[in-house]
Amino acid sequence: MTITFKLPDLGEGLTESEIVTWQIAEGDRVELNQTLAEVETAKAVVELPSPYEGIISKLHAGAGETVLVGAPLIDFDIDGDDSDSSTELPDTAEPEAIPEPADLAKRVATQAQEEQDSHDEQEAEKVDVLVGSITIDKNRPKRTPRAWDAEPFVRTERPASGPRVRSTPPVRAYAKQRGVDINDVPSRAEAVTRADIDAFLAAPAAEATTRGSRTERVAGIRKHTAAAMVKSVTEVPHAAVFLEVDVTDSLELVRDLKSAARGGASPSFLSLVSRAVIRASKLVPETNATFDAEAGEIRYHDFVNLGVAVATPKGLVVAGIEDADLMDATELTEAIAEKASRAREGKLSPAELTSSTLTISNVGVFGVDTGVPIINPGESAILALGTARKKPWEYRGDIALRDVLTLAVSFDHRLIDGAEASTFIKAIGDVLERPGLALAG
Repeated sequence: MTITFKLPDLGEGLTESEIVTWQIAEGDRVELNQTLAEVETAKAVVELPSPYEGIISKLHAGAGETVLVGAPLIDFDIDGDDSDSSTELPDTAEPEAIPEPADLAKRVATQAQEEQDSHDEQEAEKVDVLVGSITIDKNRPKRTPRAWDAEPFVRTERPASGPRVRSTPPVRAYAKQRGVDINDVPSRAEAVTRADIDAFLAAPAAEATTRGSRTERVAGIRKHTAAAMVKSVTEVPHAAVFLEVDVTDSLELVRDLKSAARGGASPSFLSLVSRAVIRASKLVPETNATFDAEAGEIRYHDFVNLGVAVATPKGLVVAGIEDADLMDATELTEAIAEKASRAREGKLSPAELTSSTLTISNVGVFGVDTGVPIINPGESAILALGTARKKPWEYRGDIALRDVLTLAVSFDHRLIDGAEASTFIKAIGDVLERPGLALAG
């Protein structure tokens, strides 16, 4: 019997996914839970496990194509039935011996959270973190789904190509390990072998004979980020305030704590900034709130899910740290490093990318003085942190060379006035000038 497996909802109400790579081909026999493909949603790349055991009779999409949730994805020939009929099983009825695809979405949506690596040796202050989100407690106010997640999408068809390259599962796994698209590997035999892959890697790259422009399809994280930024700047009246701050004492404190830790965990400068932002949000609760224009309401959060912007090879993402207000500076350092690392690897779950309440964008790691950040949709404020530079500065009645950086806060002018924004950024600056406040709470 042939069963058509439809693309499941991979979480958070996503409407489509892009096929990054197929790990199987038509004619392959697959086991239950064997990885079928890597798929990229608007927020993460996840592996799609097989809900059935049988033979792949048809793939309804190719690598690089975008497929709508609920659209046919794979046809399985299931053993034990001689019928030639093709069956498209309804979402609520499955053979008793076969796992329900409904379970698949749950497994895939949580998969990224289960793949966590140790990154103890990474220095958090050197992490390329910019402009967050985490699953919120069930008893807390639930965040309204973001509009771009519910927008309709049109399936993108890939131009017709030649026959699919044949190879065995171990060879495809080897190609993936070496970072090679197996469809690019030439072979003189009927199927691609490991030797073909090695020869392909060893061959010198052809020199370009002409110059021109190249095009790149907007998809996945880049598509999501573009939609979110357009939505923010067109719907939210942005305003900004700036402040130069003497952070000499903060930087010295971080160095002293690191030296005292003797290789152990110690607070980073970014964690001190995070503590300062959290403390300031308690003084100005409007900065940790959501303006719901449709409902005509402002929702104030009694928790802080701190968002940290991370530059990844596929674009900017906001990694969320749940209940950051309950963490000390050392715990924040470890959380920031861990989230940033998994963000760059594409292993953050959709939940970790959609529920931040207040965000930090550390553009200072790129050597710039500051920037005017765009507010993350669903939030009301965002801090941009510039690089620290030596400057002549008034210090204790004299002029001294001090480490000075510029803070920038963009805010939603519908619920935050200039006075409140000024109070917020000044409170952050006060903590960075007297860093003991950040450690005290």
